Amino acid sequence: MIKKAIALFSTFCILLCLCACSSGSARDISMYDLKDAMAGATDKFSDMTYASSADDDAKGIFANISDMDYSKVNSFMIYYATNGTGNADEIAVIQVKNSKDLTEARQALEAHLEKRKSLYATYDKSQLKKLDAARIATNGDCAALIVGDEADKIYDAFQNFFEK
Repeated sequence: MIKKAIALFSTFCILLCLCACSSGSARDISMYDLKDAMAGATDKFSDMTYASSADDDAKGIFANISDMDYSKVNSFMIYYATNGTGNADEIAVIQVKNSKDLTEARQALEAHLEKRKSLYATYDKSQLKKLDAARIATNGDCAALIVGDEADKIYDAFQNFFEK
């Protein structure tokens, strides 16, 4: 009887550990290193500004790219053209705390892209082709928006970053 109780208790502990390990918790990712890897895939990015969850007003900065509940975000970064005029290039990545929120992060980036298209349609239609060719990608617990002349190269760099 005692052996059976010990076996049941051991099985319970193992199951508990397995559940804890598969909770969908976020990976440890350096957003700065990810930005460097993605932007480094092309020499087209110049005069860009970087902001991330490490900044003092991270929640306010995040509100500029998403209306997603910030409590669901583990980290984020945005790399965008400093002057904005004549250059719609942008890389934005949202890492969620729980992978079940990845679809919401992807949808938030899709909504951000649509807002940018509307904005550029009013004052710089030459950038619309670039915005129409934008890529939205996911990998694990991260969703990314990629706007640039060489979006496919940047997309590949995003995916390859996680293979290391």
